[in-house]
Amino acid sequence: MPKVSTLPDFLGLQDSDFLVIDRYRNALDAEAPALAHAFYDYLLAHSVTAAIFRDFSPERLDALIQKQAEHVRNLLASRLDEPWRESVKRIGALHHRLGIELSWIAGAYVLYWRHWQKALRAQALASDWPLLQDALIRLLVGDLIIQIEGYTYAARETDADRLSLFDLLMGVLATPRGSDSPRPEELLQQICEALPRKNAGVRLAGYVVSDAMGEALTLEYLAGLPLPALQIPKIAGDPCWEALESGHTVIQSVDDPQAPEWVKALRNRIEEIGFFPFGSEALRGVGLIGVSEKGYFRRVGSAYYDAFAHLGELVLLIRNQSLRDPLTGLPNRTLFLDRLKIARDQTLRHEQLLGVAILDMDGFKQVNDRLGHRAGDYLLQAVVQRLQAQLRAGDTLARIGGDEFGLLLPGLEHLDDLEVICERLLAAIREPLEIEGEAVSISGSLGVTIYPLDDSDASTLIRHADMALYAAKDAGRDQFHLHTLALDEAIQTEVAIHGMVKQALHENRLVLHYQPIVSSAGTVLGVEALIRLNHPEKGLLAPAAFFSALDHPRLARPIGRFVLIEALRQGAIWQEKGLSLLVSLNISTRHLLDARFLEDLQEALARHPGLRPEQIEIEITESAPLHDLPRAQAILNNCHRLGVRIAIDDFGTGNASLTYLQQLPSDTIKIDQSFVRDIIDDPKDLAIVTAVITASRMLGLKVIAEGVEMAEHADLLTKMGCSHLQGYLFSRPIPAEDIPAWIARFRPAPKLGDALPPMDILPQILEGHILRIQKFLRAMRQENPFPSHVLEEDAETYCHLGQWLRGDGARRFGQSPEFAGLLVRHERLHQISRAAKSLLDAGDAEGAMHQGNLLDLENRLLLAELLTLTGKSHERGKTDPQDSA
Repeated sequence: MPKVSTLPDFLGLQDSDFLVIDRYRNALDAEAPALAHAFYDYLLAHSVTAAIFRDFSPERLDALIQKQAEHVRNLLASRLDEPWRESVKRIGALHHRLGIELSWIAGAYVLYWRHWQKALRAQALASDWPLLQDALIRLLVGDLIIQIEGYTYAARETDADRLSLFDLLMGVLATPRGSDSPRPEELLQQICEALPRKNAGVRLAGYVVSDAMGEALTLEYLAGLPLPALQIPKIAGDPCWEALESGHTVIQSVDDPQAPEWVKALRNRIEEIGFFPFGSEALRGVGLIGVSEKGYFRRVGSAYYDAFAHLGELVLLIRNQSLRDPLTGLPNRTLFLDRLKIARDQTLRHEQLLGVAILDMDGFKQVNDRLGHRAGDYLLQAVVQRLQAQLRAGDTLARIGGDEFGLLLPGLEHLDDLEVICERLLAAIREPLEIEGEAVSISGSLGVTIYPLDDSDASTLIRHADMALYAAKDAGRDQFHLHTLALDEAIQTEVAIHGMVKQALHENRLVLHYQPIVSSAGTVLGVEALIRLNHPEKGLLAPAAFFSALDHPRLARPIGRFVLIEALRQGAIWQEKGLSLLVSLNISTRHLLDARFLEDLQEALARHPGLRPEQIEIEITESAPLHDLPRAQAILNNCHRLGVRIAIDDFGTGNASLTYLQQLPSDTIKIDQSFVRDIIDDPKDLAIVTAVITASRMLGLKVIAEGVEMAEHADLLTKMGCSHLQGYLFSRPIPAEDIPAWIARFRPAPKLGDALPPMDILPQILEGHILRIQKFLRAMRQENPFPSHVLEEDAETYCHLGQWLRGDGARRFGQSPEFAGLLVRHERLHQISRAAKSLLDAGDAEGAMHQGNLLDLENRLLLAELLTLTGKSHERGKTDPQDSA
């Protein structure tokens, strides 16, 4: 063993420790005046020490405070060298002569640590903090050892009982650091073991700590006489609780008739017990010393053992820091699990119910991504304050993840109590909050399980609450869900399904079948790729058998990549064979919103350069953008820039259908089969399908009706203007190799009944177009604002008439030679409009009005040509002369 020659060596303080202290000296030195003031506030706040300074003038006290600040700075620079040790010994001797008890000296070191910790928490690098913490603690212990040495010498006290505390500090706290260096909480156990071993009069040493629920003290560290797993209940007259509540030392004789039973049980083994309290508020505890001699603490001086308690507080402060979330100050997962174990035991004793809940903030990620982490942190802190305001005394709120919280709700009498609390918490989260001038609204989802109805261990209770949380999210969010046995069984089933799909991915047993999409004119537009799983025992499984896995966090992207790569590979094969088909494929919500989705799409396109991007259409379910509409918009716009088409699948089944027609860059609307199935018999379904078809045509979107199973369906949908059909009437999903043969033998379904033309939407579009021309001419006279989609770049593509021309008009009349002339004349309308606006802005009103007259004339010609082409007449073919003047 290497020889330990100096106190720093003995304490395990190395050059690297002093270097890390030096790196933060400026921050620590800056804290010295505040620390000195706090030190004397501490002394003056207690009558025992305040009496020493009773006759000191303010000037003398100020001088002492300044000297104390200088002492702190010198301590940090001292490296505990010989001159420093001699000066500190003299300070220890002075403290003895002033009558300051050792307990007050030891307690002051807690102040040192608290101030340094506060000063460094925001400044210390995460990599430096463990080393810095360890070095500062050892520096404080060294300084305390030197003070005690000086204090002891000054008192010329040779009593072995008093010196045992000094020996204890030297022997336990001065452990050289290395791989076997004890953690801070392990030091408490070593202190407890050293006291009975070094002092024959001490038979028992331990620390009890106040538990989370505030109803019992738990024995955490113990040495000497064996005690059972001690839980000290909060009852009147218990000396341990009396010391804790009063903050004063209590000495209890085991022979006292009023002593609690657990103390009386120690008769014939110890004579009296000293209870030395420490801490405040949430972190409280008591140092417990049992001795074999009556009057021991009076003879030796109980103040010597106050240092025992203060060291307990110092170590538990460090431990508590590691069990708290630094942002919110809430317990972390480790402390939450510890409190849950205690709460379980208390629930059984009290014969009540314990709610164990997991809460997740719906929409937090979107706020964090959009406004930044600072706003996200503020949102978390604000929500925590709201939740704490709704909780009862004794409830626990912990942060166990990014935006995930754990809740312990003890003392429930009925399940109705739980419902009231959960609704109150969700309502608090739901309230809007202003962040950086923006109103932010989020919601919460809660999963709850009830102990002992759910008679599981602590870890399983958390897992069950987590299952219930995901059930609440799947049910629509902003609600709570209670764990049940059925839910547990359902989760197990889901786990099995996810395992099956994962294995199928690994073994290349996922396959794509393709269902044809035909136009109402009788041609084949393309195919939709539909996933299947080839099970070794059950055969080919449809998606319904493994639907939940398609959007699973760990499976959605691998499945999506498979679909992209395989569908585009097959499209390229058909292309080489002369079959130019639109390939439509389904993308899950999770894969679409994945940051890597565009990379996956570009990679798949790059593999097949002969396949035009316009031949690929990705289908998203209507519910997908609900999770993050701005992100979905950005991703879909990027898909459009690549040339890839966008289809909104299952249209009409979600919560924001019309909103998506406005905000998402879609090319195709797919009407869900649940509406198509009963359009002949159900007038409501007929009305909904008619509205969707009409709106889509007016917006220039392609419409595909899914689930067409009868010729009557196809005939009616065609007459309603639906451009494309898909369903079992034409074909079931079939393997890729069967598609060419199917196309070769495909024949359109015969028309049924009278061959009525499709419902015409052009009159309504022309009404809107004419009104917009009139509004533009009035704007030229400054009578109203200019209309939208006239002057902007590419406005001719997105105005009312433009959308019809590129959509429904192109499908119906695109083969006519006159149609190309209509496109040119329509574009000229926008060019004239821009020229008129530029002249008006330049102050040339006469030139602007001349362009306005040209616009009116050009529009008359456009309307006449359009009506001639479509074979229609229109009463309002002319612009109101008053508006063209």
